[in-house]
Amino acid sequence: MTLALAATVSAQTRVDRTLSVPATGAPAVVSPHAAVVAPPPQGTASPPTAPRGPSGSYAADAMGATIVAKNADYETTFSIGTPVPPGASISNVSWKYGLSEKPVGFEAVLCWNNRQRCWNVTNNASGSTGAFNGKDAARPFTLHYRVRGGGQLGPPARGEMNQVIVTYDLPG
Repeated sequence: MTLALAATVSAQTRVDRTLSVPATGAPAVVSPHAAVVAPPPQGTASPPTAPRGPSGSYAADAMGATIVAKNADYETTFSIGTPVPPGASISNVSWKYGLSEKPVGFEAVLCWNNRQRCWNVTNNASGSTGAFNGKDAARPFTLHYRVRGGGQLGPPARGEMNQVIVTYDLPG
């Protein structure tokens, strides 16, 4: 294995362990085991794709909140680390969140721009959506947790590393 191929496999392993979202947009199973994907057989044509303009993306990581009580709101804010060009519009959003355990009554929503638009992610700890398509890519995302119900929560549900990946189309 050449050094370049080894670096590619290593980088792909990191991506697979962080968040794997297939091109179809369906949630993928994140596996701790890396798989090397073979190139398509020679002589087969790739399916045609619709022409798209220039695009970009950013990934933001943030530690998730630890839930210690029921009926309290918990928020994780994702900071945009790199400047997004003016006029860039969202074309896809992928997410991943984790908790040490999901308590009974757990709810989670991923929100754009101070809860102007939200997507329920309670049943999908990772996935991808077009629900924010066309929105301003320079606006921040937040993840909101809540555990509904009465009585005590039990042991705290420790937040783990969360991530959003925002893909956007550039104007023009």
